[in-house]
Amino acid sequence: GEGTLHISLDGGKTFLSQPGDYHSSSAESKSARIVAHNTYAACSRKWHDYQVVDSSSTSSWSHLLRENDRHRQLAAAATVVEKKPLQLLLDNKLQMIDPNECHDWIQERAVSHDLFQQRGHWSTIYVETPLVSFHVEYRRSDFNAPTCNFQSLDAWMTQVSPIMERTKSWNGILGETKHKVFSKTNPGEEVLSDRYELLRGSHDADYEVDGPFGTYFTASQENDEPNKKEA
Repeated sequence: GEGTLHISLDGGKTFLSQPGDYHSSSAESKSARIVAHNTYAACSRKWHDYQVVDSSSTSSWSHLLRENDRHRQLAAAATVVEKKPLQLLLDNKLQMIDPNECHDWIQERAVSHDLFQQRGHWSTIYVETPLVSFHVEYRRSDFNAPTCNFQSLDAWMTQVSPIMERTKSWNGILGETKHKVFSKTNPGEEVLSDRYELLRGSHDADYEVDGPFGTYFTASQENDEPNKKEA
């Protein structure tokens, strides 16, 4: 996004605004990794649904989280198993808008070693932490051709640890749709598209937090929950 998006791993003390592969083990970020680069349109993600990472691949998380020096050890473990930025792209290729064209673009980046030198108005950000990972895409209008002035930010939760999955205090749209929702008027019928039955909030603004580092939003205070059952 040409530096228009700023990311903080420490609660606003410092910010990242350039493409790159960043690691942090501060108290606020808890061993986070951020991979940010500008994206070719064909490599944009079409959809996402989160996966619960198999316990056998995350058993080290449970062990490390019990250690006194958990941040240092988690950071050390990440350097052994973490994927290279281009590998993250390749792993997601089948879910891209145009997998074949995206593959050619990835190969060009691999040959030229210039993934982080790409310019553009469309950015991809991977956020990895021991408990949860996210895929974020940010778009903005072209400063040189401002026929439509806009900014767009889409975020998907891609992986959660078994510890996170078992946590019941999920809020927001992800929390409200974590389990199947069944119709109040037609018992037994699963609701797939009616937002007024799926979600507490009737308006998009009900899910807007109260600032860049805010966690409060109107729908979090609603008491009329949809009729949910465990999947």
